[in-house]
Amino acid sequence: MATAPSYRELASCTLGQAADDLNSMPQGQVASAEIQARATKAQAIATVAIAQALLEIGDILREHLTRGDA
Repeated sequence: MATAPSYRELASCTLGQAADDLNSMPQGQVASAEIQARATKAQAIATVAIAQALLEIGDILREHLTRGDA
């Protein structure tokens, strides 16, 4: 059985998705509403990545506190 990915791995993939969305932004004559919608989507995806990174930090802190390393 495969192990679940860590929050760090999820955050990295999620940030990659946000970067891909931003890099695929259309060029030239494009409606400003479309640009705004795509940028908002990328921002939302990046916000999810931040939450995943914070969960990773929390897991690491909990592990260290449980072991008495902190």
